[in-house]
Amino acid sequence: MSLNTAHKVTLTEAQISIILYTLEDYMLKGNISNDPDLPNEVDAIFQELEGVIDKYYDKIEEAKSKQPTPDW
Repeated sequence: MSLNTAHKVTLTEAQISIILYTLEDYMLKGNISNDPDLPNEVDAIFQELEGVIDKYYDKIEEAKSKQPTPDW
């Protein structure tokens, strides 16, 4: 198995927020890693996790838009 093998995990929105906050804080403190690929890898993680949240809210908005409007 390689490090690029995709996995499916279940995280709450709060857990995703903590991960993103921690990564952002780490990167803002000067990226103390010697890995030149780290910024791109962190960006990819952000895109993936933020994309999941965006898709969820898009799905909710779409479902709401299909609800009938009450006539009262």
